[in-house]
Order: sequence, then structure tokens, then C-alpha cells
Amino acid sequence: MIGRMRPGGGVLVVTALLAVLASCGGQAALHQEPMLPLTPAPTTPSPSEQPCANGLRFTTNGGDAAMGLRVMSVEVVNCGTQPVQLNGHPAVRLLDERWQPLDVAILPGSGGISRVDGFDDPPRPITVQPGERARSAFMWRNTHTTLDPPQVGSHVDIAAAPGGAWQSLVAVAPEQNINIDLGSTGKLGVRAWYR
Repeated sequence: MIGRMRPGGGVLVVTALLAVLASCGGQAALHQEPMLPLTPAPTTPSPSEQPCANGLRFTTNGGDAAMGLRVMSVEVVNCGTQPVQLNGHPAVRLLDERWQPLDVAILPGSGGISRVDGFDDPPRPITVQPGERARSAFMWRNTHTTLDPPQVGSHVDIAAAPGGAWQSLVAVAPEQNINIDLGSTGKLGVRAWYR
């Protein structure tokens, strides 16, 4: 059952409520902290925004897999101010998850791993102007025929040519990891730079 309010009681309730609200806001408004502008949280730059060491940036967007054969694309971008001459195969070091070198054979071209169009094309001189790109690729099989643990490359150091400055190969997508699972084969083929 709903009770009845005495005449004039509603006015008292409303007046009391307004008095409470006024006392809560009046003092606080005088001593309120100034509002600071909101700034976005710092973000990690994407690989395309990464610093450009030595005028070159090396990236991969992953690869293709079929019947145990793996091919990973590699790209170099001239992010410097001068043209870069490429002629040959990139220099490559394969590292495990603790950044320790793996004992693997880095072979020019397919290295007899398989026949893939273009992989054994002879190197040709390429001039990469500022802002331009050139490509290479890695090839391997993930066959495992021993009781030894598989050799897995989690990181790649790469240089435009033997004797060049080493850099880390960076996966284009942040959620993408480099995973070169050689199994027990111990061989990685490297395609010459091309366009």
C-alpha cells in the first residue's frame, strides 16, 4: 500500500534535496583541480615507421607453405637519401629464440632444396632509388628425420650484401613472428635481389 504524504511534505523533501546538492557542489567547484588535456598513450611504431638504419630497412610479410616446402618473402626499402646498388644475394644469419646463431648452411639460390621459379636466376645489378624497394626470399624444408630437436630460426640478421651492415629482419604485421623451422635439414636457400 502506498502511503500518503502530508500537504506541504513534498516541498520539504525537494527543498532538503536541493540543499544537499548545493552544499556538495559549491565548495568543490572552488577548489577543483584544473583539467589536463588528454594525450594518447605512446604506441610502438609499425615496421614501416621504424628507424632507418644505414639508409635501408628489411621486412618480411611471412611466406607460403606447401608439402613441407617453405618460402618467405623479404623486402628491402631504400629509406635513405642516396641510391643503393644491389648485385647478388643478401647476407643472412639465422638465430634461435635466445638470439643465438644456428648452425645452418646459408646457400645462394635454392641450394638444391627445391625448384621454384626465379630462385636460381643469376644476380643482376639493381639500383634502388630513395623510396624504392627490392625483393629477395628464403626457401627451406621443415622435414625432421632425426631425434635431435628441430632447428628453428626465430630471428634473422640480414645485410644487403656480404660485408654490409647487419640489421634485424622485421615482420610487417606486429602479431606475426618469424618462424623458420628447418626441422633437421639445416639448409636455407636465399634468392638474389630482384624487382
